[in-house]
Amino acid sequence: MPELAEALSLVALVAATLEYAILIRHREERRDAIRWQMQVQESLVAAGTETRTPIRRWSQGRFRIER
Repeated sequence: MPELAEALSLVALVAATLEYAILIRHREERRDAIRWQMQVQESLVAAGTETRTPIRRWSQGRFRIER
């Protein structure tokens, strides 16, 4: 019976480690996405092409891209 308890403890430890690794990976991916968005925004502002209005508008039952 002690072997079963040790095996279950090991499985729980591995599961917790994997869950933590996935959480850390998700946070890092989110940080990268935020950094990328900021860089794109800064580039658009620097180029003078940044607009505050959306380029897609709802028209005739669907979104249309305005050019």
